[in-house]
Amino acid sequence: MAWNSDRVSDAFLRALIWLARRVPYRTRLRLFGWASGYIVAPLGGFITKAERNLRFIHPDMSRAEARKIARRVAINFGRNTIENYCKDELAEVLRESTIEGPGLADFNAALAEGRGVLIVSGHIGNYETLRVAIHNMGHPVAALYRPATNPYFNAHYKTTMESLTGPAFAQGRQGVIGFTRYVKAGGVGAMLFDVRASQYPDVDFFGHPAPTSTFAAEMPLKTGALLLPVFTRRCEDGIHHVVHFETPIAATTPREMTEEMTRRLEARVRSTPDQWLWVHDRWGSEQVRARRAQGSDNE
Repeated sequence: MAWNSDRVSDAFLRALIWLARRVPYRTRLRLFGWASGYIVAPLGGFITKAERNLRFIHPDMSRAEARKIARRVAINFGRNTIENYCKDELAEVLRESTIEGPGLADFNAALAEGRGVLIVSGHIGNYETLRVAIHNMGHPVAALYRPATNPYFNAHYKTTMESLTGPAFAQGRQGVIGFTRYVKAGGVGAMLFDVRASQYPDVDFFGHPAPTSTFAAEMPLKTGALLLPVFTRRCEDGIHHVVHFETPIAATTPREMTEEMTRRLEARVRSTPDQWLWVHDRWGSEQVRARRAQGSDNE
């Protein structure tokens, strides 16, 4: 069999997960967090990338402070990764965690009426825990996700997502149709909206234009679903979580609703900057930002 880098990296990750699951849960989270923060992220250039984005948004921030936050981001991501492969233990931890917020009553009321709910969130805290917390409440949750570029990893990534809470629909025409039908029929769907979507218009995020998909706002307008932001935060002990249900977003226009979603996320990131995934090209690469500044961005 020919050597295949995707196959090798997937096999390495599977072996690492298998080994990690041989140790106690809390130790497992600490080990994966440490490996991500001090080995994987630095070697992959993710610490540097997160630091660059932090200083782009906060130009007065020192390099040392940006690097400190970037390291914590990588540690949090490592913990997220192994948590999501430990469904039963994560579900048990969430039964001991804080599920709160004014939108919780709206969530329950919508489902009692047979109305679908679209949960929107960002890459903050462990964003998968919101689905597990809702599943603990007795409600399956469908996910709309972006497939991984590594096809071998993507296969078990999808299986893991479905084992956590319910069906997982890949982005694309068929996946969007399936996801929309699920929510329209009165189900709960969840999606993350804070990735760069260059085919969509800019929305202000931390004072800079960031192309943002309006799909999350358009779908409730078409289906009558409740649009509900839910954000998570990892607690200081590194194990437990807070899942916060915000007030629903009123149905107005896709642009206005998307702007409101973005404002809600920005407030959360400002309160816990070391838990948002700063490695994304949310505002474009340095070259894209330079072209924007010169008024010649031709994306």
